[in-house]
Amino acid sequence: MPGKLPPLEYPDRFEVRYVSANGGIRWNSRWVNVSITCIGEYVGLEEIDDGIWNCTFGALRLGRLDERNMRIEDAYGRLFRHR
Repeated sequence: MPGKLPPLEYPDRFEVRYVSANGGIRWNSRWVNVSITCIGEYVGLEEIDDGIWNCTFGALRLGRLDERNMRIEDAYGRLFRHR
């Protein structure tokens, strides 16, 4: 396994954001938590409705960014939290 993944390519219609050391991205001057597993990588966001964005890591869909709540949720509006 390589120590670093090769750069991911996203279509031009995607907004691409860098996942910082805190596991989040900057969106409209605010922080949105993505995942600590994506630190140092880029995620792509594709607008699917007004203020709703699919958040992907390559071909893997991470969830939806809802600009009203400024968080990434699943398709049912729930946060992914495992204890």
